[in-house]
Amino acid sequence: MKKRIMLTVAYDGTNYCGWQVQPNGITVQEVLNQALSDLFAKKIACIGASRTDAGVHALGNVAVFDTDAGIPAEKFAYALNQRLPEDIRIQASREVPADFHPRHTETRKTYEYRIVSREFPLPTKRLYSYFTYHKLDVKKMQQAAAYLVGEHDFKSFC
Repeated sequence: MKKRIMLTVAYDGTNYCGWQVQPNGITVQEVLNQALSDLFAKKIACIGASRTDAGVHALGNVAVFDTDAGIPAEKFAYALNQRLPEDIRIQASREVPADFHPRHTETRKTYEYRIVSREFPLPTKRLYSYFTYHKLDVKKMQQAAAYLVGEHDFKSFC
């Protein structure tokens, strides 16, 4: 009997050309599809909730795939993590209704941007923050950020 499995996926996107499979480079979805295909010894493709750009990280992107395997749903996370590189990890796996689609459900995204403002950069922060030696005007930044509070339609930026 077919069942739909939802995966909560965390990844460091530094080495990837984003989430969605594309011809110009390796992606997180491509690596996950390969791990699923290896696990089941047949071609499996997952459906993701959201795309990310090259180099972007995620803590809880959602993906689903269909299977008739007898493995308990919560065990897929363990099985896949044995096959995935260290920069991609399944945080949870569970069965969802067959009509569940990650793009057609209410979701929330939180974007976090980090700026390191100091005289010299910190090597341990280089992959996860923007460096500037300029002094930041926090008050102006807070004023500008206030325009982003609330619900907005950003389709024109797509």
